[in-house]
Amino acid sequence: MSARTGSSGTADMKNSAIGARLRDARIAHKLTPGEVAVELHLDVDIIEAIERDDMTTLPAPIFVQGYVRSYARLVGLPEDELIREFNAQNAEPPPLTVFSAGNKAPLLRLPSGRLIRNFILVMLGIILLWLAWPFVERLVTSHGGEATDQVPGRLELPPEFEDGQRSEPAS
Repeated sequence: MSARTGSSGTADMKNSAIGARLRDARIAHKLTPGEVAVELHLDVDIIEAIERDDMTTLPAPIFVQGYVRSYARLVGLPEDELIREFNAQNAEPPPLTVFSAGNKAPLLRLPSGRLIRNFILVMLGIILLWLAWPFVERLVTSHGGEATDQVPGRLELPPEFEDGQRSEPAS
């Protein structure tokens, strides 16, 4: 009967004491919890909680699984075996399933980004032309209409000096 208790005790220790196995391997490698924390880029509190198997102070099991894997690799324990034991201890509910609500047509279908971009560029072009129109009109008028009326080398006089009449300054 004692042999049976011993073998089940070993099996219980193997199944329930992942933290103890990691702690024993750490001590065998002459590492402190602080050195392990620095090596794994974790807080010392997380390393100590893993060694105590205290799941209440640890983050989500998916993260702890990664911590245990890295810790086992660091101290030379079989990673896959410890992860299997960890998953058996911390049986998580199955992952959530997403159900489709059906293929409903959206109430408002938005145009593509390319169409919106092109529309904005065309509108900017129209606005720039509208703003530049007075300058363009003045440029066309100054070069086009009056160039044919002017004679090269002749000075245009104001209307008061035309026909040779010269107004006398008022005294």
